[in-house]
Amino acid sequence: MKSLFIASSTFFLITAIFLFAEVSSAAAQILTFEEKEDGVLLLSDGKPRFFYQKEMISLNGEYPRANYLHPVFDTKGEIVTEDFPDDHLHHRGIFWTWHQLWVDDLRIADPWISDGVEWDVKKIKTEIHPNNSATIAVKVIWKANKISNKKIIEENTTITYQPTGNQVYKITFDITLKPLVSGVRIGGSEDAKGYGGFSPRLKLSETVGFYDENGTVTPDNLPVSAGDWINITKKEPNDPGVVIMGEPDQLPSYQGWILRKRNSMQNMAFPGKEPILLSKKEPLHFRNQLLIHQGLSIREINNQYRIFRNQNPNN
Repeated sequence: MKSLFIASSTFFLITAIFLFAEVSSAAAQILTFEEKEDGVLLLSDGKPRFFYQKEMISLNGEYPRANYLHPVFDTKGEIVTEDFPDDHLHHRGIFWTWHQLWVDDLRIADPWISDGVEWDVKKIKTEIHPNNSATIAVKVIWKANKISNKKIIEENTTITYQPTGNQVYKITFDITLKPLVSGVRIGGSEDAKGYGGFSPRLKLSETVGFYDENGTVTPDNLPVSAGDWINITKKEPNDPGVVIMGEPDQLPSYQGWILRKRNSMQNMAFPGKEPILLSKKEPLHFRNQLLIHQGLSIREINNQYRIFRNQNPNN
């Protein structure tokens, strides 16, 4: 019992050291939210960081969508996400969804291409915290708009922003999906790619590089095996870029990384082409994090990943 107490104390001490170092490494910034007609804008020292799209929007009535982030800005004010890109008009900023949405044996929608579904943001709460972070907490109802606007899924998501230095900040996504009717299933693309889930659509340079803690990762048409995070940079490992983090061991039927050098989203894919049943008693819960940075070493990314994992009570 004594050794267990010491081990637990050591764990919490290490976590506290990481958190203290993180807060102290970034000068306090003035964080504010601005309510807009169709969403909420987060600003840091008066400079935009990201916009949460609350209301449904479309492109001339096509590809309607809501409940995602765009634009997302880096610390130099450059936009790092894309919305309605010409090559895939259904892609949108930082989003999380799947191709297949079933109720029992009826395919009711394709949320990936925004067909047959709408996202109704019922509640939105913004908050600035003493630890130099800001959160947006939302309750979103997924409705099947081809079936009498039937309520299918209740989503509860918290999006947390926190700077970790003058040139780096992170956005954490904590997402829970609970079915509102029995027999709700979700699935990825119905092919060997099996993509679906948390999906950033990022602006990519012509020389884009992909790296995990072991070095270069080469994108492929099919899912590739890589680490728990991917650093997507302008070219070299220490160049500016965006790190995508996840918890693959916590995902049902995790497929691997879908990575693309151009004209696509990046995706930590699950559950693949075979749909999974959502449970009312144990809703689907998953977490992801982005680091938007002007250059990070492997050691720095690994430190941030440890903090990210330690903040999940299920780990």
